[in-house]
Parts: sequence; C-alpha cells; structure tokens
Amino acid sequence: MSLFTFYPCRPDGSSSAFETIDCRDDNDALSRAPKVLEEHRSAVEVVIWQGERRVGALVRATSAA
Repeated sequence: MSLFTFYPCRPDGSSSAFETIDCRDDNDALSRAPKVLEEHRSAVEVVIWQGERRVGALVRATSAA
C-alpha cells in the first residue's frame, strides 16, 4: 500500500482540504476519486498525487441544461 493525497478543488482551482488514503496502486486511487469528489460538494475536480508525482484528476460531470 502507498499513501495518495486527494485534493478537492473549487472552480477557481483552490483547495482548502485534502485527504490521504492508502491505496494499492494508481488504479485503486483513481477508483476512489469519485467518492472523494462526492464528499466535497463545492469541489469541481479532485486531483490525486503520490508524493511529488501527479497520478491524475477527476472532473465532476456537469448536466446539460
């Protein structure tokens, strides 16, 4: 297991919170991103890092009006 850091980001790109989660690998971390995004309703994106390496990001889906 490795420690991954999840940063839920607001529309302006700022993040006032982060979560650290032990995950098996990048795929495991990416699969947890939707839950982190759901827990942070003001966030439009969650960015995932492992140390200094950016693993990826998940953007909240927007509904077409």
